Amino acid sequence: MSVIPLRPVHGPASSAKPRHIFMLHFDIVRGCQLRCLGCPTPVIEPKVYRIPVEDFARCLANIDVEKVAYLRLYRAGEPLLHKQLAALVEQIPKQRWKASIVEISTNAQWVDWAQFEEAMRLEVVNRLVVSCDGDGTPEEYERLRPPSKWEKLMEFLERARVIRDRWAPGMHLGTRTIVRTRSDAQRWEQLLRPLGWTPEFRKWMALPEAKENLTGRAVVVPRGHCVYIADAEEFVHKAWFGEMNQLYIDGDGTVVPCCVHPHAAVLGDLRTERYSDILAGERRRKMMAAMASSRATMSVCGVCDVGPVGREGPSYWSTFAYWNPEKPELPEG
Repeated sequence: MSVIPLRPVHGPASSAKPRHIFMLHFDIVRGCQLRCLGCPTPVIEPKVYRIPVEDFARCLANIDVEKVAYLRLYRAGEPLLHKQLAALVEQIPKQRWKASIVEISTNAQWVDWAQFEEAMRLEVVNRLVVSCDGDGTPEEYERLRPPSKWEKLMEFLERARVIRDRWAPGMHLGTRTIVRTRSDAQRWEQLLRPLGWTPEFRKWMALPEAKENLTGRAVVVPRGHCVYIADAEEFVHKAWFGEMNQLYIDGDGTVVPCCVHPHAAVLGDLRTERYSDILAGERRRKMMAAMASSRATMSVCGVCDVGPVGREGPSYWSTFAYWNPEKPELPEG
């Protein structure tokens, strides 16, 4: 995977109203029932908050663009904990903008099957992703993702595929799976592909305030504002209609800078503000200025190793796509 180089920017970013968003993460649930070792579990609330359907619809309506490339109903919380999942999904095709990819990413440990099936019947979600880490054994999976149970993961993989086949055969089934060695990747491949799931392998990220740093490396904080809060004009390869805008939304409708930490800052509130105003707003400008001048003193960004466009760093580029025996990224073992 090549690094996107930084485009020289001379003068302030464009003030033109955005028309496109490349990446949009919306946490429909704030909170998670797991305490995964590599996640910032101390700051992910154990008490679950589910965004009301009317607030979700209001937030979507205030996203004043024409197209979205990726809409993920996930950021830090667990989306399948929402008790009105189908009603939320139903709001997406009502918007003025169209999303090319609509994804639900889940830990696969709890699901209301009736709600899940109703949501899949709408054929709005076209990508379902399960997070599962470790060496492909029940013991390591459960150790890294307490209090997960291997049998629940297996049940979800099988039942979700049956529902997909019945109601939404065009939906992609995949996993995001953190591994350390080639043997780990092979074990997951042999398990997942026969069940109809395509694994995407990753290395560990160094997430701020994570329970453990599982990367094996010291965190080196870069200078400047990070790629997540970057202006669209900073990207040389602006594949998505020339606008690489990003939007990250918390479970209460507030806009935050990224998907790396649950609450690095608040940039606005989509329940009452339009996206274009938040993007051009004072809070975002102040945060970018603070990262440029004194990032090391910031409580969250000052312990994060994600860098600016062109120097994003190893945590940002943790994905190495699909395993094959010729890939050099993983050691033997």
